[in-house]
Amino acid sequence: MVEGSSLSVESVLSAIDALYMNPDTSIKEQASKWLCEFQKSVYAWQISDQLLYMNRDLNSCYFGAQTIRKKIQCHFTELPVESHEGLKNSLLQHVQELRENTSLPIANQLCLAVADLFCHMVQWKDGIKDIVSKFSETDVSCSYLIDILKFIPEEMNSSTLRLGMNRRHALMSQFEGSKQFVLQFLSHRAKSEQMVILAKVYNCLASWWDNTGVMVEHDVPIDPLLNTAFAILRNPSTTPESTFDAASQWVLALLYQCKQLSNSNSELLRWLQENIYSLVSVVQECSNSVASALGSIQQQEQLELYKDRCTCLAHIFSSLARTLRPPLVDQPTSPGSGGLGDLRTMECILVVLEIPPPLGSRELASITFHALHSLADDAIRHRSMSAAVSVNQGPLESSVNNSNTSTGVARPIAALIPYFTRVVVALTSYCPSNTSDLESTDELRDFREDVHDLMQDILGLVGAEAIFVELYNYVQKLQMLAMSENAQASAYEVLRESEACLFMLTTVAKRLSPRDPEGHISNLISKLVLPGLTGPCPPALQEVGCMLYMELAHWAACHPQLRRQIVNQLIEIIERSAGVESQSLQPGQKLAVGAALSALGSLYVSTHSPCNSDSLRLALIDEHWQDLVNRVAYNLPRLAWVPIHDATHFFAGIGRGLICSVGTGGGGVEFDPRVSRQAFPMRVAQICSVSLECLSKLMDGNVHIEGSDTLSDPRVWLDYLAALFRTFNCLLRRLGNPSSSQWDTREHNAVDRTTSELVLSAQNCLAECLQLVREVIWPVVTRVLTHYASRMRPMEHVCRLIRFIVRCFSVHLRDLLPELAEKIVLSYTTGGQHSSFLYLTSVLVDEFGEQLDCRVGLVNVYEALSGPTLKSISGSGLIQQPHTVEDLFRLCTRLVQHCAAVFLTSSRINLNELCDTAVSSLNLCCTGPGAGSSSDDTPDPNSSNNDESSSSSASTSASAAAARFFIELIIFTNEACEETPMQVVQILESGRHLPTPSCQSALAAQNVIVWLTYSRPTQPTDPSNMNSCCGGQRLVSALLQACCLGLMDERFPEMADILYHLKVMINQEMFLNWLKNAVANLSTMRTDGLVQATQDQITDFQDVVINSSRSSTIVHALDSFSRLFR
Repeated sequence: MVEGSSLSVESVLSAIDALYMNPDTSIKEQASKWLCEFQKSVYAWQISDQLLYMNRDLNSCYFGAQTIRKKIQCHFTELPVESHEGLKNSLLQHVQELRENTSLPIANQLCLAVADLFCHMVQWKDGIKDIVSKFSETDVSCSYLIDILKFIPEEMNSSTLRLGMNRRHALMSQFEGSKQFVLQFLSHRAKSEQMVILAKVYNCLASWWDNTGVMVEHDVPIDPLLNTAFAILRNPSTTPESTFDAASQWVLALLYQCKQLSNSNSELLRWLQENIYSLVSVVQECSNSVASALGSIQQQEQLELYKDRCTCLAHIFSSLARTLRPPLVDQPTSPGSGGLGDLRTMECILVVLEIPPPLGSRELASITFHALHSLADDAIRHRSMSAAVSVNQGPLESSVNNSNTSTGVARPIAALIPYFTRVVVALTSYCPSNTSDLESTDELRDFREDVHDLMQDILGLVGAEAIFVELYNYVQKLQMLAMSENAQASAYEVLRESEACLFMLTTVAKRLSPRDPEGHISNLISKLVLPGLTGPCPPALQEVGCMLYMELAHWAACHPQLRRQIVNQLIEIIERSAGVESQSLQPGQKLAVGAALSALGSLYVSTHSPCNSDSLRLALIDEHWQDLVNRVAYNLPRLAWVPIHDATHFFAGIGRGLICSVGTGGGGVEFDPRVSRQAFPMRVAQICSVSLECLSKLMDGNVHIEGSDTLSDPRVWLDYLAALFRTFNCLLRRLGNPSSSQWDTREHNAVDRTTSELVLSAQNCLAECLQLVREVIWPVVTRVLTHYASRMRPMEHVCRLIRFIVRCFSVHLRDLLPELAEKIVLSYTTGGQHSSFLYLTSVLVDEFGEQLDCRVGLVNVYEALSGPTLKSISGSGLIQQPHTVEDLFRLCTRLVQHCAAVFLTSSRINLNELCDTAVSSLNLCCTGPGAGSSSDDTPDPNSSNNDESSSSSASTSASAAAARFFIELIIFTNEACEETPMQVVQILESGRHLPTPSCQSALAAQNVIVWLTYSRPTQPTDPSNMNSCCGGQRLVSALLQACCLGLMDERFPEMADILYHLKVMINQEMFLNWLKNAVANLSTMRTDGLVQATQDQITDFQDVVINSSRSSTIVHALDSFSRLFR
């Protein structure tokens, strides 16, 4: 903590110099931490102001400007009200002294500080007019004035300021009163010929339209502002990038407002529509200019000039399509018709997609994806609704519609289909893998993923078969062209040319009929893909081919002859790469082998295809099992570089294939599983053996972990095992379904005999699997628990494996439970208190908690774990370990669900401490690392917000886990209690002893009620201290504080459930008193007079909660009430 006595301008300047100028990294880190603490101190107000007046150098001025902005943004309430006017005058003076050559970051921080102060300062009436009158005298000050006017609406909507809804409404009233004044000022400045000023003007306009909420269609000044904006957009070659971008941003803001208003008679929208159509020629001119440039240098210059301009125009076209989506879907009209459904909008999108390279690019094309997603999705929905209406209509209406259909009136969606077909063709041109550059390869991979997602919507509109035929015919044309040019052209050469088309086929393949009535798929695979991938082949081509096999897994399941060839080819691709060192890999070979593994996994998953007969169903497993084990699984140790997620997919696919072979589980194909059940344990042992053996070798040789996802990392082999057992979670259900109704037999005796044999086969299969776990798998797992006890990541993954094994066999592992419990306690207390053991224990409670003889043992495990856990998360540990908090209260929730009586009456469990910790956990989102912070507030230029964002999410999850614990606790208490909470309070206040409960559950409920209702003063000298309140009061207060000051809206349902169940159980007068005190603790009025919640708003909130009949009503009340404080 920074001491006030050590703070001076000189000490701050020394720390700034150390941060920016000292080459020693450790000193930089110390200086950064010290300056962060300084920014939180009250002394930062005065010292930052002094730094700005000193104007020593850029670093100190920037830090001073940033600090004063951060203080206003996050700590404004710590400043006395009488200091507000002085702060305002000082800030305005700093801005007044800005010059044209002032560093932009410093100027931005000062302008943002003024904007934040205006939003906060209740006493600053007519602030916008004050600012304009003060800074409108010179061109330089006008420039910064426009920045301030831009920042004010943006900051008003900033969650960091926590202005509250009432203050925002007051600011919106000020905006309403001053918007014409601002527009007149900006219109005057727009007449300037300085492009820098024009850029600022249009950025300011975009901000007002996006953020103020008061701008309407009639406020748009078409002349000069809008006309000038489109004049800029029509002249990309003579307009600076910043001005062009700013003009486009305002157009986008106007389109967004038109979309929100949904006014089909909007004159502004029609004006924008026609003028945006005229920008199509601008894109074409840009493309022609780049294409006609002579020489690579000149072409690169032209490309750099026009690339960003076309990006802006693409955003405008995409936004126009989203805005006009309803009329385009409901009433599309021919191009040039002039209506809102004019199909020239689709031409705008296609112009962007069909721009030839080098200007046309994947980056530019992806801008249109959002609009295309929306249009296709709406068109599909419109078609479904139209079909439903047709079904529900009577004969007369149907005949009328049929006559309309012949004229094309009833099928407006058909007008869009040709455009989406062109989209597919255009997307294909961007998908070829024709580069070895790693960065470009990653870009292509991301683009292809986006294309795959988009194609799923397009398929729903156009139809998978239609698109497949289009792409198939294109491949056929390529094949014919290659053969005509070279009679000796190989399948590989044709495949190489059609690689992009094959990728597009992978996006369609899963939607195709597995029966393939026309034989197109069989022809494609047998005559092109299989021959093309035989022998040496570029890895990129192999990868696409394997992806196609993976997507066609459902088809392959119905075509065993070709499936057999596909599996052999995939195994050969993997086997050829075994033993190749990572440094000797070809570009893309790693991904190709990974795709082959994933494809094999998918082919196994599809062995239960409904078009398979009994014999074909198991053919893949039976025919290829030894090859898959010996040539693939056993080769994985020689494929050190293989992508782990692909290998995991392979094991998961094998697991699903195996599990499908042992029974139907109440659905699927009817078949006799007895032979497969007999082979199942042996096959599981074989496929697990490679991972078990590798783990044993790592521990026997005490091999050092050289990096994550390497063969020396035990997590790899643990994850392979986990992938298998995760797919076995339905094993018991599939073994326990020997229903006689699934057999098509005629003789009753035959049915009985078959059923008996099915039951016996299931029992034998389960017994052998349990023997495998106890004798082969569990010994290796226990060694891992001991060997890697101090390593967090291996412990997480071994606990994950144990969870899946326990879920798989459930209570059948009862005999292993004592040893497992002992290992958990030992590993947790001696190894490093990894929270994954808490998660694992919660799974044990979930599976064994209903077994009466297991409950005491499970609670004993909790008792052993909870002591060190609660100690580690006490104080600041609660904020620093949100994952531990989440896992702890997940465990507590399941204990209440399954063993509440034993758990809540244990003499070794301090219920008060546990519940108090849960109450504190509800506020983690308000006190955690990400609470109330801003992305640009750290003085460290190299800092990142990724960890902070992750911590904030973890804190929210921890709060939610604590909330769910309280929900289950209150529900149990309400059901099991024998005295009402008010009776308990009256008995305790009278000094009498509580009556002895009739059962253990009633005693447990009584303990909870005592915590909820009885005050335990910990600091008698400070009666206002929240620790002196009863548990129920602290719970409601923490809950409201979490909702109003930090918790994300999606977590409100859990908080509402707590309030609802408390309201049901607790006396209304007591509950209302808790609610009132909780609201009072929120500080509904600031010292400067800002009313965050009026008495009427508070009363309305309390009335809704008290009178609610369901928790969903409280959710809406919390949502509305929390907005008053955010």
